[in-house]
Amino acid sequence: MNDISDEQKPHVIYSGIALALMPLISFAAQYLFSVHAGTQYILFHHLTVTVVDWIFIPFNFFVVRVIDWHRGGRIYLITCISVILNVLTHAYWQYNQLDLGHMIKNNGAVLPAGWTHLSFSILETILLFAFVFCRKSESRSLRTTSIFAVLYFLSMGICGYIMHNRFIASDIIVCFSGLFFVLLYPSIVGSQSLQT
Repeated sequence: MNDISDEQKPHVIYSGIALALMPLISFAAQYLFSVHAGTQYILFHHLTVTVVDWIFIPFNFFVVRVIDWHRGGRIYLITCISVILNVLTHAYWQYNQLDLGHMIKNNGAVLPAGWTHLSFSILETILLFAFVFCRKSESRSLRTTSIFAVLYFLSMGICGYIMHNRFIASDIIVCFSGLFFVLLYPSIVGSQSLQT
């Protein structure tokens, strides 16, 4: 008889550590690419990259315990949607020249740091969506992961406003929809499943 919980098994812990390293790897790559392109000073004005994305270190570490990885079809759909949404969002920034310049040049060319950010954004969107739509409601890490998700969405909205001196549509949509799906959606779905 094995008393170790699923959340404490070595492969879960190692997966959490690997996912927790992704923000560090993304930041290091964006920094190195920005140094190479001569845009590193702009990188440090991009608050979502330099401040907010660090919330994903603890979020990623815990979210691996909350996601039900046996829901392959749903996770595949989430992956497809995440790719589409992130490509559209980055294209929106590109078309409207909303990037400060470390990811996308003024002429619209996407820099290597931009491709890194796009890849990182896709990964994090997959984890956030899977956290909402593929969660194990009995997970002991659910509350902790929810707190980090709420911190992310609030911080992202605030930092987006500070960077642009105004709210931009993509930040508003992500902030409010993220808060809705983390805070309200589980209660709505839970109460509906109790009624049926």
